[in-house]
Amino acid sequence: MNRGRLGRYSLWQFRDFAIDRGIAIMIIGLLWGYVLIAPMRMTMGPAFSLNPSSPTWILLIQVASSVVSLSVLIAVNGIVSTDRNLGYYRFFFAKPVSPVAYYGQLFAVYLVGVVIAMLLLCGVLHTFVPDFNIPHFLLYTALIYVAMGGIGFFISVATRYDWVILATVWLGSRILRDLYGGRPGWRSKAVQLLPPVHRVNDVASSVISNGTATASDVWWLLGYGATFFVLGLLLLRWRSLAD
Repeated sequence: MNRGRLGRYSLWQFRDFAIDRGIAIMIIGLLWGYVLIAPMRMTMGPAFSLNPSSPTWILLIQVASSVVSLSVLIAVNGIVSTDRNLGYYRFFFAKPVSPVAYYGQLFAVYLVGVVIAMLLLCGVLHTFVPDFNIPHFLLYTALIYVAMGGIGFFISVATRYDWVILATVWLGSRILRDLYGGRPGWRSKAVQLLPPVHRVNDVASSVISNGTATASDVWWLLGYGATFFVLGLLLLRWRSLAD
């Protein structure tokens, strides 16, 4: 299959994303935001305000960041492992299609899908919070997709239980860094090899609010995710999907 035909197939990949994952992302994003913000709005009454100068702005940033992380987890869940578990790879690659090109394109299509889903959610949020900057939020979404999604892509290639492992790695890295990151000894050095999840909060606050962030934090997140994405592509090239 030539690149043009594989490129046209991206429309079918995007359709599958919208049906299988996009709807779930929209529902969970709306429910997550409502459950966290609505009770506080009812409690505070007229004093409730969401703008960069209000104390509740930090909560809004945390909610938005959590929605992005959940959306990426949903998007990359089973991105490769589902086809292997259900045997779909036998149909896909009975034709002269490279698994590396196919799943590399799928990863890119899902990135576009997640960004569009966040754009739709932002459209709803912007009606209530006019100060919320949509381009900044979409920039943060793309950053976290590469950082978290790249790791998830590698795990999905390497194992059949990718979403459980990705959630454990993402949350476990934060916990272990909090516990041992500032202590002396070999543990503090060992946790430096874990994903730089401890940088996410600062990056979220800076990027969503101002559109900027500390360059080293951004490069750590992008570099870690991109490295594992490339390792996933290499594993696809060397390993049989039937394993």
